[in-house]
Amino acid sequence: MLLIPTLNEEEAIGPLLQEASAIFPWIVVVDGHSSDRTREIARSLEATVILQDFGPGKGCGIRTGMRFFLSQQAEILCMIDGDGTNIPADLVGLVDSVRNGEAEIALGSRIKGRRDSKSMNSITFASNRVVSYLLSARYEGDFTDIQTGYWAFNRGAVERLLPYLHSTRFEIELEIFAKARSCGMKLKEVPVRFRRRLGRTKFSFSLRMRNLYFAFKYILSLGPPI
Repeated sequence: MLLIPTLNEEEAIGPLLQEASAIFPWIVVVDGHSSDRTREIARSLEATVILQDFGPGKGCGIRTGMRFFLSQQAEILCMIDGDGTNIPADLVGLVDSVRNGEAEIALGSRIKGRRDSKSMNSITFASNRVVSYLLSARYEGDFTDIQTGYWAFNRGAVERLLPYLHSTRFEIELEIFAKARSCGMKLKEVPVRFRRRLGRTKFSFSLRMRNLYFAFKYILSLGPPI
């Protein structure tokens, strides 16, 4: 199953779903109550569309999608962002790592892969590298891109993680990483590509500061965060 959280992504969702449908037979769009044509376009391209619960924000969408995944029979859950920056074909390497037992959770590294020009500004790049380095040191590992949009989970990982996930916004990926590592789960990074987004970014300065707050909260945690 491929999960795509969305909020007002009418420019990107059509091309993204057309790309993804060549690889994934089942695509679930978890929409954060978009005010544009995102849901209409997704349904026209035969994606399963559900509205997110818990409140506004990406974290609520991912938690809603994980809950839906566990209600179905699928064994591997993949996730990418809905803004067109992530390339569905690059999830294949993540799925292979999970399917062959190399990892319970695989995440894509945009740092190790190829990035389009101006796809990631210098502030985003620098803050991501610092946060990834510090969280890697705190939870033991060598991860370069914890705030990636690319993820793949086996069913057991989702079952163990979901009860402990409480994030509502973009900090969800930091929480997934910290809590998976504190549970002793096996994680692996796989190089992925990264494109310039379509449409307007929602990652504002205040949300960036919120992410940094949660990053240091997990870094400074003295015990397991669950």
